[in-house]
Amino acid sequence: MNTTINSNTDQKTNLKKAKKYTLWILGVSWGLGFLFLNIFNFSDLIFRTVFSLVYGFLPAIIAIIINKKEGGNWKSLRFFKPSLKGTLLAIVIPLIYVIIGFYCQVELGYRSAPNWAILGSTTEIVLVIALGYLATSFLVMGEEIGWRGYLQEKLMNAFGEIKGVVILGFIWAFWHLPVALKGYNFPNHPYMEAFITYPLVCVAFSLIIAYVGFNRHSIIIAALAHGANNHFNAIALSITELKDEFAFAMLSNFVCVDLILIFGFLYWRKIKKVKLQSIQKV
Repeated sequence: MNTTINSNTDQKTNLKKAKKYTLWILGVSWGLGFLFLNIFNFSDLIFRTVFSLVYGFLPAIIAIIINKKEGGNWKSLRFFKPSLKGTLLAIVIPLIYVIIGFYCQVELGYRSAPNWAILGSTTEIVLVIALGYLATSFLVMGEEIGWRGYLQEKLMNAFGEIKGVVILGFIWAFWHLPVALKGYNFPNHPYMEAFITYPLVCVAFSLIIAYVGFNRHSIIIAALAHGANNHFNAIALSITELKDEFAFAMLSNFVCVDLILIFGFLYWRKIKKVKLQSIQKV
């Protein structure tokens, strides 16, 4: 009886914390995002870069403030050493689906063939890939401290492992609303980007991170995977030319649906296996 009561209390506490953080991050981010994006020109490269950097660190700033007020420390934000297997998967999985996705686009005629010469010599290409990846992984830490460092665990404890991760994906997706409605990725289809593509992308990627970081959920794993996704996609975009934006958007949605099905199943199977092992031990 006491165990049940304690479990219900913990669930309510985590739900309360998750709601509080979600309201703060969406309220602050949307307020600043819609304000500045309506005042300044989002197509201006300098403004776009500065805005993206500041906006990207809002989840971390709010998470650190709330976590400190709750008596938490850096460890409670998931700052600990990841496993070697998890680290490798965090890099390899995004690389694989980016290659597959862009290969399909080129073969279907949605994008031009890659022009690696844009990146320079072989040495320059290696440096762009390696150093760019490290820089991107550091920058996305601003988001991941909030999403996977603070919020994920609360949502998992409140709603369960799978449902909690899916809800996190939707919160993360709608956090992007100000930039998505400006057509950040698909200038000619902002509503598709905001209400279809971003939710699919964020739910898919949340499941991938949850699967790769299973049992440890290190913030380092999340940053490495998120950085790999952003960096490899950016490289592929820079060395190819878009020919059909709508087809590109639809194929991206299709790839994300596949990723949701694949990693949703793999994550569910891991959870089921651990629960079965726990029952057998008892």
